[in-house]
Amino acid sequence: MVPLANSAAVALSFLFQRLKWPVPMSRWRTAKEIRNLLNDPGTRSSTTDALLDYLDQCKTESEVCEVLTIVFLTSPTGRPTRSAVVSCIHCPSILGDMILERTYGLGGALGGWERTHSGRAPADFEGGSYFEEHKTAHVPPILAINLNKLERVSGYPFLQHWAYEWKALRDRLGTHCTRYPHYFDDVLDARGGITGQYWQRIREVYLSAYLRTLAYAVTERGLPQRIAEDYCIDIVHGIAGLFDVEPDARPAWLSDFPERFCAPGVDFTPLIRELIQAARADGMRLVSLDTPVASTVQKFANLTLSAHLVTADYELPDGVSLCEKMPLLLVADTFDLKGPPAEITIEEASTEGKRGDEVAVCTCLFPMPFGTWQGDYHCMGLKSPASYTAPNTEIRCTPESIDFIGSDAKLVASTQIWNDNWIPPCPKGGSTRCGTATMIDQEVLAEAMERLGRKLAFFVRLRIWGREKEYGEYSESKRTCFLSDL
Repeated sequence: MVPLANSAAVALSFLFQRLKWPVPMSRWRTAKEIRNLLNDPGTRSSTTDALLDYLDQCKTESEVCEVLTIVFLTSPTGRPTRSAVVSCIHCPSILGDMILERTYGLGGALGGWERTHSGRAPADFEGGSYFEEHKTAHVPPILAINLNKLERVSGYPFLQHWAYEWKALRDRLGTHCTRYPHYFDDVLDARGGITGQYWQRIREVYLSAYLRTLAYAVTERGLPQRIAEDYCIDIVHGIAGLFDVEPDARPAWLSDFPERFCAPGVDFTPLIRELIQAARADGMRLVSLDTPVASTVQKFANLTLSAHLVTADYELPDGVSLCEKMPLLLVADTFDLKGPPAEITIEEASTEGKRGDEVAVCTCLFPMPFGTWQGDYHCMGLKSPASYTAPNTEIRCTPESIDFIGSDAKLVASTQIWNDNWIPPCPKGGSTRCGTATMIDQEVLAEAMERLGRKLAFFVRLRIWGREKEYGEYSESKRTCFLSDL
């Protein structure tokens, strides 16, 4: 990161240009540095000037929304005034107004997005091969799914209209139709299927055309604005709370356990017992783990562990992998990860075995919106204690972890994240080199076991992506172990 001791104009300019860096993790770090400078009284004035100047130069709706997200995540005393911000917005959007209202309160919206669309697409318009081939590569596939839903309900070709807005915006900006940026990766790895998610300039055109399509749907096709807003939350850059959680160092208790699981022919059972025992500390115990293996041992490998509450007669079906369910946690009203976790009943979470059934101790913590800057952590899966395991808890994000606080204000569980020699590329079906672990109060866990009449079991999965030849395709191998005799 550029040194900013005196917040010199040139240094600030370099910093803001980092918001265009094609790596989402880098953009998140950049956004945090800008936010921190706005919050600091000593650097606030010069950083505000730089932010407003950068916002004034934004030529797409998505870029405007990215800057507005930083303003939203800044403390009220550190934010520029609403009038100063809206005077620099030249590409208004529905999403931009959503962020402004969550920043400055009701009445904070700018409006004007009703006139940003390009009108009805000609009946014979075709988006072209590039648009069709890359509309689910440069941006999340959910955007096409959303417009396809609108198309089925209304009969209007919204996917065609998206392409029409994309073409009009690309022509105006002169944006090139770029291909995958192989220069970021190892050439042989990329050929073998190890790729990264990179945000190139053309992505801004796809996102902004999507927002313009929603504007057309509201103003010309009668789509309720509330529904259009729901379709915007998939592209929110960041949310409060989670934005502040910092990746920590790999936990000391993890030691070399992930690497030991990779040894040829190793017996998983004693290793699992040893790992579970090593992870006990301060009355807490491990109930979920997702970690990369050291690249010096396996270039692409991942170890996961999940705790499950099983009936006394439970038997794991052959070839089945146990997992933690993912109930959605809606935070669209606040863009803030706090409050009660998502509710899920034991009936909804359970899966049948050969005999008996099981439920995971944790569920995946997936807020909507989730914040695309931190998509690498969501791809891996952040965990929270399930509502049937630890009822009546509240989420509290700190720089060190995502904590779950009980009704008595005591810590019930905590989820920590870390980066392990992090790089953008990852295998197909895998995640980048991020790690996460969830610890739960052992008394809370024991109470849940007694209340639900179940015993504790663990499911471990080791995934290794390898290839026989240096220039060949990577393929995945997997080993699993289920341990209920604890």
